[in-house]
Order: sequence, then C-alpha cells, then structure tokens
Amino acid sequence: MTRSYSYRPMTRAIYQAALAALKSQHPWLVKQVVEPAPGHLAVLAHFVGQCELLMKPADYRHLPLFCATNQRDKLSLRVELVGASINRDRALLDLIEAARHAAQQHCPVCSAPVIGGDANTGQGVRCKQHEATIGLFAEDLRRNHKLAVAAGLLPAATKPEKSVRGEPLDPSIDNAVQALVQSLPDMTHPAAVPEQPALQAPRATSQIAFLDAAGLRSFVDRHRAKPDEKAKRAQYIAERIRAAGHERRKLGELPDDWTQLIEDFQRDFPNFAELAEVLHDHFALHAMGDGRVAWAPILLVGPAGIGKTEAARWLAARLNLPFRVIDMASTQSSAPLAGSESFWSNSEPGVVFELLAYQPLANPVIVLDELDKSDQQRQYDPLAALYTLLEPRSARDFIDLSIRDFAIDASHVNWVATANSTEGIPAPLLSRMTVLQVQAPNAEQVAHIAQQIYGRMRAESPWGSIFAPKLDEQVVEELKGLPPRSLGLALKRALGRAAREERDHIRVSDLPDMSSPNRKPIGFIV
Repeated sequence: MTRSYSYRPMTRAIYQAALAALKSQHPWLVKQVVEPAPGHLAVLAHFVGQCELLMKPADYRHLPLFCATNQRDKLSLRVELVGASINRDRALLDLIEAARHAAQQHCPVCSAPVIGGDANTGQGVRCKQHEATIGLFAEDLRRNHKLAVAAGLLPAATKPEKSVRGEPLDPSIDNAVQALVQSLPDMTHPAAVPEQPALQAPRATSQIAFLDAAGLRSFVDRHRAKPDEKAKRAQYIAERIRAAGHERRKLGELPDDWTQLIEDFQRDFPNFAELAEVLHDHFALHAMGDGRVAWAPILLVGPAGIGKTEAARWLAARLNLPFRVIDMASTQSSAPLAGSESFWSNSEPGVVFELLAYQPLANPVIVLDELDKSDQQRQYDPLAALYTLLEPRSARDFIDLSIRDFAIDASHVNWVATANSTEGIPAPLLSRMTVLQVQAPNAEQVAHIAQQIYGRMRAESPWGSIFAPKLDEQVVEELKGLPPRSLGLALKRALGRAAREERDHIRVSDLPDMSSPNRKPIGFIV
C-alpha cells in the first residue's frame, strides 16, 4: 500500500534547530554561511556528506569558502578546496550541479516533490500548495492569512481542512489564501491601507547602537604598544565584536504566535500562572510596538526544586534568545557579572559583556540563581554590579571592569532571578524587580508536568519513538510525590531499566527510590 505524506512549512525555530543539528554532525560548517531554504535542507545535508568524501583532513581546517544560500527559491552553492587537483575540482563541480538540480525537484517551503524544476532558470519552482504564497517559514505564511482577514478578503474564522493524515492543514496553505496573495499586487484601493494598522508592511528587525565604534578603535590602538599577549587579547575581542555586528545589535523579536507560546508555558509550568500573566502583559505591549522580547527584571521566590530556572530556560529556548545561568551562591565577587579589573594579569570580561559583545542579539536571558544566598559580607560584594545592570538608564552605559575604554548598552537584557525567600536580598535590588511568589505544584500539576517531561524526552531522543506515547496512570501516581527537579532524573532512570528488559513502557518497579532522605550514598566508609 502506498503511504501518503503531508508536507508542511517549517517554523524558524525548527529550521534553526535543523541547521544546528547539521553543523553538529559536520563541525567544519560552524564558521561557514549555511542558509538554504527550509525545503532544501535534506538536499544540502546529502551534498555536504558527498563533499566530505572528496575532502582531505586539511580541507576541514582551511576551507576558504563554503556558502549555501537561497536565491529566488533556488539553492545557491559556492565551495572552494585548498590545493585541489583538477579531477577533484571537476568532481566538486559535478556534485554542486547535481545538488542544484535535486533542490529544484523539491519545494523550497515544505520539501514536497515538484516536477519540471530546472536549475538553470531564474526562479525556483514551488509545489501547488505554495506556488502563490510569499515567504518560506510558517510564520510568514500565516501572516498572509492575517492580512487577508484584516482586509476582509477572508472570513475571520474558517474551519481548517484535514490533511491525508487527518491533521489540520496550516492556514497558510489554504487555497483561499493563495488566491488572496495572488490578488494583493492588483488591489486598486491603496488609500484604504493606512486605515488598517494590521496591513502595514512587516517591520524590520529592531536594532540598537550597542557601543561607540570610536571607543572600540581606541581600545585596540591603546593595546598595540603593550606586551604581545595583551595586544592579541585586544585584537581578539575586537574581531569577535565585529563578527557579531560591529557597533550595532539586533533585538530578538516575539514570534507571530506569541499568545500560543504563553498558553504552552502555562501548560508546561502550571504552577507559574502569575509569571505567565506578567509575561503576557509585557508581550502584549511590545507586540503593539516593534515586537521586541522584553520584560522588567523578575524575581521568582519559592521552594527549591520547583522549576524556577527551568521555566526561564524554557522561555529562552522558545524565544530563540541566548541564555546563561549565574550561580550567585558560589559567586565571590562581581567579576562573573562585570569582569575583573584590567590590571590583573588574568583579567577577563564578565558574562554580560560576553553575551552582548560576542553574539548578535542584545536581549539575552540571564538567570541569577539563588540570589538570596550570595555572600555580601565579602570584601568584593557579588551584588554590586546589579545596582547598575537592573536599572535601564544606567545599564545603557555599562562598563566591564576588564575593558574600560568603552561602554556597552546592557539595558535590553531580560533578567530572571530566583530565590527561596527575599530575606538577605537588599531592598534597593528588590525595588528594581517584580517579585513573584511561586508555589510548589500540587499533586495533579506534578502529574501533568511528569507527562510533559516524558513527552519531551521522547521527542528529543533518537530512541523516543520506541516507547509508549504516555505514562501509565500507576506510574504517574507514583511520581506525584516528587518535586519537579527530580522527575526528569527518575524518568530517565526508569526508561533505562525498561530498555534493559526491552520493554516499550515504564513500570512502577522501574522508578528509583528518590524519596528516602536517609538513603546511604555509594562509596567507602573510613
């Protein structure tokens, strides 16, 4: 029996994850330009594997150029090998040509097969579902549907059709939307467009002036006359800053379906309802503006092990923002945040500088873990830098102690602090944060969280499809007494035990004993 497939557009998040997976399999791609159309990823992956058969070990280290991009819906490839023979060059050209033609046989949006694509034509070919749509990602295609609804060209709510698998098709591939997109260039009432705010052109990515370029040049020039190591360090820092965007940085933006993201967060973290409400307010405000991801500094106060740090990690991952956790309980000075003084021989920039200077987004998520346990009685107060960093006005001109030549704009960092209580946290810091009390989840919420963690383990692991889609009720009942922090460990151990017996499901007997506080550690008694 022939099996039918449903080809769907990718979201940007899934596309970035697929690129990251490809680069992890082929580490030499990390420093190369790899930006094909989503539907051409499989063709590119095969091409990379074929290229490696032609390469020598030295090629991985000295490859001067590898560029895979999308030009007018076509896969564009540029590759150079160092010192290649004529035969290897010809073989490489043959591979490039074969890959270009293979890509033309697949829709650049969803990878569905197309017939008659010619790599020598000026424009690539899309499948029937996407031949009249604009954009490559699911978010872009959905935006066309929203434009249609706002213009009154489509009804506000339509019942989605079903795919051959019985699943709802993406609204962006609806035939009516295709007809709309075809008609948009021919609309004869441009004067009516300004009256519809939703019909404005998609906004450009927000950017900020991250630093003063003259200050960066002064920093490099001042260190040229210093000992070799310091000169190299200054040049290295400057090169990384320029590679990430010179003196400007982008602001990570809310996804088009950010309201769905809030719902997903409430589902996965049911005991963080107050945090979800605060984020919903912030996101709604910024969605009316330039769409940046931003929230005022937040302090999550609650018992240990209830998922405070994991909630922040989840948000950063879904919003595609850089993420870093700083353990404030073990921090002995403000150096991890603000860098160490430049007069020390081993002076290094702090986390804030590294996150902002060495990557292109200016609004990462930084977690200050166990803020209430920081030792403020030390000679160098670990919290000192926060008085500047948590205040947007002063954070705009933040100076790392190891690099005093220029200031950076750290006012867009999204801060999340965690604590078991507010005792021991100075009042001036508390006044700079939104303090939210987080309760430990009840038994029913723990059961729900356990199913969610189990589902993520199945989805993210190569062996996941072997196991049953859901946990047995008896197993869930047993897990209800565990804190969220212990659920993942308990489930991983149980899955391992089930695998040893070649079972596709977990039994209660597979669960390790995580509840006994008097359990003796493994080791020797002296």
